[in-house]
Amino acid sequence: MSRQGLASLVVFGRGHALGTATRSHGNLRFLANWDGDNADSALVVRSDDRPSLVVSNVFAAMRARESHRFAEVCFGQGEAFARHVLELAGGADGPIALAGRDEMPLLVWERLAAAGADAWPSVEHELARRRTIKDQTAIAYHREAARICDALFARVGAALRTGRPVYAVQAELEALARGMGCEFCQTWLTVAPVPDRCRYLVSENGRIPTEGDQFLLGIMLLLHGHWGHAIRTGALGTPTPAAERAFAEVQDMHAAMLERLRPGRDLREVGAAGRAPGGRDVFQFRSGHALGHSYEDPIGTAEFPQPYDPGPQVPMRVIEPGMLFELHPNLFLRDAGAAAIGDMVLVTERGPELLTTFPRAIARC
Repeated sequence: MSRQGLASLVVFGRGHALGTATRSHGNLRFLANWDGDNADSALVVRSDDRPSLVVSNVFAAMRARESHRFAEVCFGQGEAFARHVLELAGGADGPIALAGRDEMPLLVWERLAAAGADAWPSVEHELARRRTIKDQTAIAYHREAARICDALFARVGAALRTGRPVYAVQAELEALARGMGCEFCQTWLTVAPVPDRCRYLVSENGRIPTEGDQFLLGIMLLLHGHWGHAIRTGALGTPTPAAERAFAEVQDMHAAMLERLRPGRDLREVGAAGRAPGGRDVFQFRSGHALGHSYEDPIGTAEFPQPYDPGPQVPMRVIEPGMLFELHPNLFLRDAGAAAIGDMVLVTERGPELLTTFPRAIARC
């Protein structure tokens, strides 16, 4: 801030309660180890004082005060939220910078914009750049998050054999993660003779698993602000020949992506290696993304475009040690077979290191 001549910095963040649907909470974790849970927050940093915080939930405000990390904590909603931000950010000579505009509620933004916020420079890219290379503390948390993912994979086979509906198995797995210290865990669990898509909700997971079913389990969890994410494929009994063929194809993509994930190489090559050849009735979601304080970290995700919505071309991104990715090549062949392998992968000087260790074969339960 001093080098850029900034008087104040306003960083807006939604809480983690929306899970993978919100990214802005990552900046608040990175800068101040703060997460509003289900409440909106704004960190206000002035060059002449300790940071202050505005939150839209009274209990979150109490928690913030008890942390003793902030010079001032204000509670307010809507226009009151925006008024507190302006009061805390103003009063100093120099411009105000902003992050988190994209996820800010309209009522808050309109009040800020009326006070000139539409002219505030953005610091989104600078924060994203600083978050790209993980330090040893972050790596340690991600390692533990990977260990928890492995523990859920170790449990899923037996849980699917209990005669309960799939949504009850999901609930057990998510409770296991919470019991291991996670503040958030969401799973998608697809169980069918031929898995068709990612299934998250109670309303779409009432099936009772039966012999011969195939399954795919995806895990997204948050451990002290650090995301863990992994996917495995399995079968209740013997996998079908179509399922084995799909899995073999995904294994080849996984190996090709790992081979390319090395310092100095172009990250776009890794994303391309996870795309299946066309000409078939195939569905895929993106083959990977950067991981960190956000489920899809801002730098290192665009290089893995969604096959169904590829978006614009992105420039070359050089892979560097300390980057962390979720690599999850996947393949859904309509009325035939499906498979996915998802791993947390840290880039080191020597190449990729797999943080998730649960076996990458089809799990036979």
